[in-house]
Amino acid sequence: MDSSFLHVLRLLWLPAASLQAGGLNTIAGGGSFLSLPALLQAMKGSGAGSVAAQATNNVALWPGQLTSVAAYRDDLKVHSKRLIPLSVASLVGGLAGAWLLLVTPNKRFLDLLPWLLLFAAVMFVLSEPLGRWLASRKDSRPEAPLSDFWLIVGMVAVSCYVGYFGAGGGFLVMALLGVCGVTNIHEMNALKVVTAAVSIGIAVAWFIYKGQVQWSYYLQMALLAAVGGYVAARYSKRVNQKWMRRIVAGIGFVTAGYFFWHAYGPL
Repeated sequence: MDSSFLHVLRLLWLPAASLQAGGLNTIAGGGSFLSLPALLQAMKGSGAGSVAAQATNNVALWPGQLTSVAAYRDDLKVHSKRLIPLSVASLVGGLAGAWLLLVTPNKRFLDLLPWLLLFAAVMFVLSEPLGRWLASRKDSRPEAPLSDFWLIVGMVAVSCYVGYFGAGGGFLVMALLGVCGVTNIHEMNALKVVTAAVSIGIAVAWFIYKGQVQWSYYLQMALLAAVGGYVAARYSKRVNQKWMRRIVAGIGFVTAGYFFWHAYGPL
């Protein structure tokens, strides 16, 4: 294939991946399946490590979470009393995850990356049975009084994962919400976006404070992810959730396979 054509493809890969990642994060999660590999490729030879790439990826995708919150404002009114405790839990967990990422050596993170991607892809496969289970709970008895306590505790743990890596975190949040009594898919998506905005937001602040963000890549990723996130949120109710989750899971398995091959080579 012509080398100039390959060069153009490499230049377009990161902008295209950022736009689609913003949309995927809003509808089903998993935007990092697209944006992180593209960013690692774009940063190759720059001297920055894989941890800096992950930090930059989180910072760049964060504006997409904020624009999505605005689009889901009507669904959030139902759970207004839960927003503050959930936000605090997301803040604590997200900061812990960000700290863990920055104390992880670059080589160790690259070794963990295929497994993290595989875990996230498996989580997306499980999203379909979760959806059926949520539907079966829709008319069940009201949630127990202690469910909010476990919701807060669980949100700290999930947000720690989101601050560290993030891919598949949206599914984990939705599973946690389902266990604790929230069964409306649009309300779940709204709460997922809020908690992600907070947990990623505090991680973003930590990464910036520690000087880990590669600003030369940030601007284009942030702008395009924000556009993708807002557009996806506006039209998410028209999307077939079942097929979208299958597509995201497929992207995740392919991406994980790619990094496994690079990490371990042919058997």
